[in-house]
Amino acid sequence: MKLRLIACFASALFSSIATPAPAAGAAPLELRIAVVSDGRADYFTRLLEESLKLIRQPYHIQYVKDIPARRMWWMLGKGDINLFYGMQSAEKDHDNNLVPVGGALTNGLIGQRVLLIRRADAQTFARVRSVGDLQRTGLIAGFGAGWGDTKVWKAAGLPLYQHAAPWSTIYAMVAAENRNVDYLPRGVIEVLEEARSHPELMVEQHLLLQYRADFRFYLNASAARYRPVIERALKEAEASGLKARLIEEFFGADIKALNLNRRVHLRLPSAPD
Repeated sequence: MKLRLIACFASALFSSIATPAPAAGAAPLELRIAVVSDGRADYFTRLLEESLKLIRQPYHIQYVKDIPARRMWWMLGKGDINLFYGMQSAEKDHDNNLVPVGGALTNGLIGQRVLLIRRADAQTFARVRSVGDLQRTGLIAGFGAGWGDTKVWKAAGLPLYQHAAPWSTIYAMVAAENRNVDYLPRGVIEVLEEARSHPELMVEQHLLLQYRADFRFYLNASAARYRPVIERALKEAEASGLKARLIEEFFGADIKALNLNRRVHLRLPSAPD
């Protein structure tokens, strides 16, 4: 991954992406984007770049690397970066410093949730047949502080814990069994990769929790003029099949391995606005 950071983070590295051949008269998009180096951003940055290439839109991207997610949103609001991706929410959509870009980025896959659990709890989850059953287990879901998913769990009456510390510490907390968090609901596009990185936990084999949610791109208000261009590029990526091909390339094998059609599907309410 490529890197760029503002002066207060001068120790970070940074580099640029080459632009495609420009369409006649098109000015290049000058983008500064926050990413992480563990590969989680690869699909989203590839989708952006390939979509812009598809409409022959010139661009220049500088990637800012490995800032905590909450800091990235602060940087976006301040204009230190001008594009970031994240879960769509009413709060972000109505923030005067942010400009939501139309176009769901994962076709709803991030709202398809499989659980990372302790092996000792596998039989408890295997007996769950309804949201009420999950409530009655008393087991506590873990989320990052302020995540939109917390509203979904609250609306469903499911107990939850919000983790304010770096997210990487929560896996050990679940495994420890005594830290007030019992399982992690993770999107089907991320859960197996996380399980490979955290063998102290396992992927629950029985349930699929579903609710309406997706990622979208957000621009800083200073880059609002880029919104129609990026929206047009994403629409073309959808219509041409580019997005579907990228989803298959990045996530297809893992989604197939999860056997989603064989799971008990629990529908949760969408996050209230």
